[in-house]
Amino acid sequence: MPTGRTHLRLQVTWLAMMDLACLVIGGVLGVALRFGGDEIVEYVFRNLDGWLLLFGCVILANYLAGSYRIQYTFSRFNLLVTWAFSLVFALLIISIFSYTWFHMVLGRGVLALTIGIYSFLSLGLKLLVYRSLFRSDLLLCRTVIIGTGERAQAVQKTLEHAYVLPVHKVIAFIDIGQRSDEERRSGGFIDGAAIVTSSLEGLNEIIRSLGVALIVVGLEDLSTVPRLYPHLKRLRFEGAEVVMPLDMAEIYSGKTPLDLINEEEMMHATLECRLPAGRRLKRFVDVAIAIVALILLAPVMLLVAMVVRLSEPTGPVFYCQQRVGLFGRLFSIMKFRTMRVDAESESGAVWAMKGDPRITPVGRFLRMTRLDELPQIFNVLRGEMSIVGPRPERPEFVEQLSKEISWYEERENVLPGITGWAQIRYPYGSSVEDSRRKLEYDLFYMKHMSMSLDLQIILRTLRIVLLGMERTL
Repeated sequence: MPTGRTHLRLQVTWLAMMDLACLVIGGVLGVALRFGGDEIVEYVFRNLDGWLLLFGCVILANYLAGSYRIQYTFSRFNLLVTWAFSLVFALLIISIFSYTWFHMVLGRGVLALTIGIYSFLSLGLKLLVYRSLFRSDLLLCRTVIIGTGERAQAVQKTLEHAYVLPVHKVIAFIDIGQRSDEERRSGGFIDGAAIVTSSLEGLNEIIRSLGVALIVVGLEDLSTVPRLYPHLKRLRFEGAEVVMPLDMAEIYSGKTPLDLINEEEMMHATLECRLPAGRRLKRFVDVAIAIVALILLAPVMLLVAMVVRLSEPTGPVFYCQQRVGLFGRLFSIMKFRTMRVDAESESGAVWAMKGDPRITPVGRFLRMTRLDELPQIFNVLRGEMSIVGPRPERPEFVEQLSKEISWYEERENVLPGITGWAQIRYPYGSSVEDSRRKLEYDLFYMKHMSMSLDLQIILRTLRIVLLGMERTL
């Protein structure tokens, strides 16, 4: 049975194929209702390029919005929001094409009927499939964890609470001699899963007898892992999937835990970030998006500036503050002012907090809607920031956090962003521990930077801004 990354790919493929089937049915019924059954074949072939554009845009938009990753869309509310957002994105692309290649666009009546029928079928099927599969043992993946300590137990919790098919059931923890005699005598189960003691030589035989599809290494002492390789290699050849702790965490939680990353992994992530071709492409896309955003949002920015000025006539409209950018270089970040004038004259640099008394009433609204960040478009055009990347911090905080958090300075290997993976995956925080958790998401982004991931982050950021959703995915 496929698991891990393999199964995530299969999950995306099957859900996309289901969506495609719903689109085809919607298209056929839409044409039949609009023109009658006799016109279906002729209309489809006469407008084949329009159908291909519609199907491609809807599937791509759903993929970028995370509709095919169940852990992002499992709740009915999330499913509905993701569907609506991806549909708006798809229709926007189709509208752009209508001004350039008019012949590729379907009639409005057929398009409306197709989208309506597709939406009804797709949403209904997804809800039915998700609920049915999670309540049944049809796609149950029998899993064994090598290790019995805190890391192994954390792996179990991650696997059994992740909304990723197949449903993982940990049936055993394997102790390869890392528990003390007292611990062995204390009990033979962890959360209902048996603890099985084994030597390295007998490991393969025990795992075969358990009939598992997934083996996760969850040892506290990772120095033992090289001795496991020969045994794990045989099991992989026999069809089981073996996942190391770091891979498991990244697949199922979307972050890179600090206690699992090593210098080799960090060097790989840093080198990936610095590839010239990738950086040039990202810069080109940043400038293009910034120019379009500036044109479209200029009226909004003008309105916000007027409101800030009217709310406090004596204070400035914009607020500039030093932040740490690429390779540790300092730059001035631009924002609409949301705090009282001289808010830090007595306290110095302090983290913003919930219910911060320094924030003005207008500023509270601007922060909630993220409108205060709009002037950072100019930072992007100047090359100081990117649209997507780790959020830039103040020099005072960077100095403190670099001393208390391992790998914190690695964030400086990429341009800071207006939004980022940590911003959509972790709630607002204002402590060292919050910064540590956000760094894990930032490191994940650095390791997996791509245009696809950037587009997903942008779409989900817009969803948060427009709907005020909490970033707890």
